[in-house]
Amino acid sequence: MANRRKTTSRKKNEARKDVLPKPQASYGDWQSVGATYSRRAIYGSQPQDLRRDLRPYDRLAMVKKCRWAERNSGLFRQIVGDIVLYTVGPDGIRPQSHAEDAEKAKRYEEYFHEKTKRLDVTNRFSFYQCQSVLLRAMVRDGDAFAAKVRNGAGQAKVQLIEAHRVADDPNKPVPEGQWDGVGFGPFGELRYFNVIRSDGSSRQILANAMMHVVDHEYASGARGVPVLQHSISSIQDEMEILALEKMAVKDNSDVTRVIKKAGGTIDGDMAAEMGANASASYENMANQMGGKLIALEPGEDFQSFTSNRPNPTFTGFLAALEKDVSMGILPYEFVNDPSKIGGASVRLITAKAARVFGKYQTILIDSFCIPTWGYIIGQGIAAGEIPDDPKWNVTSWTTPKSVTVDAGREAAQDRADVELGLMSMSELYSQRGLDFRTEMEKRAQDMNYISALSEKYGIPMELLYKPTGVQLGQMKPMTEDEPSEQEEPES
Repeated sequence: MANRRKTTSRKKNEARKDVLPKPQASYGDWQSVGATYSRRAIYGSQPQDLRRDLRPYDRLAMVKKCRWAERNSGLFRQIVGDIVLYTVGPDGIRPQSHAEDAEKAKRYEEYFHEKTKRLDVTNRFSFYQCQSVLLRAMVRDGDAFAAKVRNGAGQAKVQLIEAHRVADDPNKPVPEGQWDGVGFGPFGELRYFNVIRSDGSSRQILANAMMHVVDHEYASGARGVPVLQHSISSIQDEMEILALEKMAVKDNSDVTRVIKKAGGTIDGDMAAEMGANASASYENMANQMGGKLIALEPGEDFQSFTSNRPNPTFTGFLAALEKDVSMGILPYEFVNDPSKIGGASVRLITAKAARVFGKYQTILIDSFCIPTWGYIIGQGIAAGEIPDDPKWNVTSWTTPKSVTVDAGREAAQDRADVELGLMSMSELYSQRGLDFRTEMEKRAQDMNYISALSEKYGIPMELLYKPTGVQLGQMKPMTEDEPSEQEEPES
């Protein structure tokens, strides 16, 4: 009976070995799916929807590590800071109303500017500061939120909510259709967001009252993934390796002298020569001479590493880690070291970075700026504070001046494109972070002032506006006895 069991077990094991794939290297079929001892196995679940694949624990672990990196890694802060700085700029993304009535459009812009000086419900952040905070949070945490709320006086405000606040309530069963704090309907439509309060309770905010700032990379995703999550391991490795290297450099520089002396003491003459005042102890001598002093008995030897730290090889290794961190986000040369590129490469790097900033500008405009305009202006019209217009919600948005490395060349090309009709003046002003109508209004005022000065002092207008080619001899001031050319002679 025992022999029969052993035979049966042996047959099962042999059959199981035939079913399991044997690791092998092959040049046929699909090499990417083969198992081999040459590479480590890639662990993970089978492909599924991102809302199932990205579990709340995994997302919060990413957020935790990215926030740690922002506080401790200069490279991490540099990447995030560059994205925020070049996307939002020094003055933020500004609206331009396209209402049918130009006077109403001007009133809308003035009303929005006044109401958004303190936009958030805590009265701390302006519209520009809200853009900066939300974009930084999206890049660092994966997504950010702004809820449409009212303050105690009934004024329209927004409440900034960080990523860790939107989650499943740990004290209640997760409702059907809710994934990591985001509620979906039976057709996959977005319904609400579950927000955790400071006291541990939660509340649901309807989707039309919440602005979700996120860069979705999957159609099946519910939450965003931190932009730099792929680089956290490399950032930690770089920081640890650099810390160890600095410790080695300090340790190597700390031991500066070795004394080989028979016996354990030093006579007074030798101690005096080495600067020991109070006593002939090694500690006292080291205090006087600086650094550390090591005494060796005859036959003993003390070996020290050659002081070759840091060296070009180590610097190149750190550069490789930093390139791995910045890949897929911003070009490494733009973030860290542009010294090794030039000419056409600089323009290529700058153009790639400008595309990245343009993408985040579009996300911020669509998910935050346009809904905020609709909320503030709509509430103002409903309250009777500003007049209504059929196109009160139609706007365009002026972004900061695009980054460039050849401003003179591009400015000349832009002027030529405007003259040939290949570019509108509105687009030209928008590229420079300016509003076309506002700037033309300023120009009209300036020209009116120049014209008035010309008439007041009797000098050619060209001398004030375009003095090139105008000779001083052409200036002919008017006198009180000489009538101006505009006056008609008396009949």
